[in-house]
Amino acid sequence: MAAQHAQSDVEAARRWLDRATEAARRSGNPSAIAFTAISQGRVSGYLGHLDEARTWFRKASEHAEETGDRGQQLVARSELAHALRRAGEIDEAESEYRSTIHAWGHLGNRGAIANQLECVAFIAQARGDGTRAAHLLGAAEALREVAESGMMSIERAEYDAELSRLRGDIDADALARAWAEGRAMTMDEAVGLALA
Repeated sequence: MAAQHAQSDVEAARRWLDRATEAARRSGNPSAIAFTAISQGRVSGYLGHLDEARTWFRKASEHAEETGDRGQQLVARSELAHALRRAGEIDEAESEYRSTIHAWGHLGNRGAIANQLECVAFIAQARGDGTRAAHLLGAAEALREVAESGMMSIERAEYDAELSRLRGDIDADALARAWAEGRAMTMDEAVGLALA
């Protein structure tokens, strides 16, 4: 119910999540607690409460670790990295992405790897390295196509805004060239560039 309301009525989503969070707490189930904490963090992020979001994602990661659910733990850590990046803490965010991109690779989740490449590209753009950002975005685009992995609406909005900024910061021909070079990279090459 919270997910259904998250885009249109965040306060209604928050009420549903508070009920779910309390139910998960009463159950004592670390997986349920982690799941609701991830959802709480996402809604906090939608509301712009990034400190609160980070707290929820850290809690989610701790509980997911208790269960041994690597996928859930990676979702929590990736969401934490996103919240750090959106709060302007790009060094700490980049450190998280360095770890999570490898882990997503071990799980074979190409869509998640593409998302991580995009986020590292946003950091490169914030640091004024438009060419590196274009390489990474091109590689991510190609990877998403192979994986048949689309973006969530919130990801698409952020992506479009960052791409618009990139187009304003780099010559159109240089952007097209770097983008094409990124699309031609293997996944391992693109991950190597993200980690460089």
